[in-house]
Amino acid sequence: MEVLLVLTDSSSDCGKALEMLREVGEKFSAGKKVLVVLEDLYRLEKASVSLGLPIPKDTLPEAKRRITDRIRGIWRHLGGDEIHVEAVAGDLREEVLRKVNSEKVDMIIWGCEVNPSVCRAIDEVEIPSLIIK
Repeated sequence: MEVLLVLTDSSSDCGKALEMLREVGEKFSAGKKVLVVLEDLYRLEKASVSLGLPIPKDTLPEAKRRITDRIRGIWRHLGGDEIHVEAVAGDLREEVLRKVNSEKVDMIIWGCEVNPSVCRAIDEVEIPSLIIK
């Protein structure tokens, strides 16, 4: 069994979601992965291109590195073993569908604010989902 935790850059505190991922992983002897979708940064990049005001080229790699380091630090604090974290800039629905279609995922834990984008993604994945508030 593979469990995917989906986080967004608007998630204020991912500790609760990571704790749930750890618990579900232990109870079901499941593999655990984290996908962070930097949707706000994706929108900023798109707007900057259309306005002709490019953002610094190291902004995206630095954001990915910071969020990945933060998640791994919280994970270690929770006593978790090694975990795969992928950070991408893109549309939440598209990125989750890409991940689910390219890898075996049996369950998704959503550790993000519920909004219409999240609801559309949940409707399309057809995989058991758990929303952490």
